[in-house]
Amino acid sequence: SANATDEVRALLAEGEVPVDTVGGRRRQAFPLAVTTTLWANGSIRIETGFLALFIAFVIKSEYADASAFTQLLLLGVVGVAAGLGGFVGNAIGARLPLSKPDQVSIAALGAVVLTTLIAALIPGLITAAIVGLVGSTASALAKVCLDSVIQHELPEASRASAFGVSETALQLSWVFGGVVGLLLGGVWTFGHDSVYTIGFAVITLLLAIGMAQSWFVRRGRS
Repeated sequence: SANATDEVRALLAEGEVPVDTVGGRRRQAFPLAVTTTLWANGSIRIETGFLALFIAFVIKSEYADASAFTQLLLLGVVGVAAGLGGFVGNAIGARLPLSKPDQVSIAALGAVVLTTLIAALIPGLITAAIVGLVGSTASALAKVCLDSVIQHELPEASRASAFGVSETALQLSWVFGGVVGLLLGGVWTFGHDSVYTIGFAVITLLLAIGMAQSWFVRRGRS
């Protein structure tokens, strides 16, 4: 938002040290723990963005003969599951001792990969709702981990910049996932059974790549 941008600019004017992923002249590099957690968060956001648009278009196209109320009810099943997941993720994050937030984030991503794989193998609206529940839980928990690791790993002079960079990266990840969901659920048409299988297979592959990248970053090999 404009207000948030103005606040960040004000902090920069008062001596804020910008951050990026590699560092440089007068810039604070992200520590590996922050970069790892950010990769895991971004990967999970791809899944939440994907599901938000994918399910909406799939229900509209595959249940075209149903009434508008029925379509809204079906969409609400996934929406309620996702909303409940966000609440559960924040509750777990508030109670869980985050001594290793990067590992917790990767574990959360692993849970999402597992559920999307199951959804690809057992297609249907019920498994899509489970993906929404687990994905939102993982997203909320991973975000708590990201906030925690930024607070602990970066000096105070760089935290505002780090939060700005991370939020931008997460928003872009969500948009990317949404575009994938739009293409697979709304633009390219498949059969009723195939659309779930193909959609969740593609997102599982993307998440697996993100998980591998998160792991390699944590090991300092990427």
